[in-house]
Amino acid sequence: MSKSNQRLGNLTKDDINFPKHLTPEIVHTALYIHNAPTTEDVIKRSEYMAKQIGNKAMTYAMALLVLPYLIDKTQDTTEYKDFITSRKKTIN
Repeated sequence: MSKSNQRLGNLTKDDINFPKHLTPEIVHTALYIHNAPTTEDVIKRSEYMAKQIGNKAMTYAMALLVLPYLIDKTQDTTEYKDFITSRKKTIN
């Protein structure tokens, strides 16, 4: 199937107005890299996909891969903990 004819259930890629950072190409790239069996394969897949989809799209794919790490780091900050504490006080 060509890129313009990719199927998404009963929809095609052209039927949905994807944000440029969440196109199927970006998500599939992130999954392809994430499912690499070794660190060496991660590097190889990252280099290969960067050539295939370009630097801007690869930046979005890599951002998806580091998102869980960034969330964990954010939740460890004092500011986040204070925010959660203040939310609990106002809800009750």
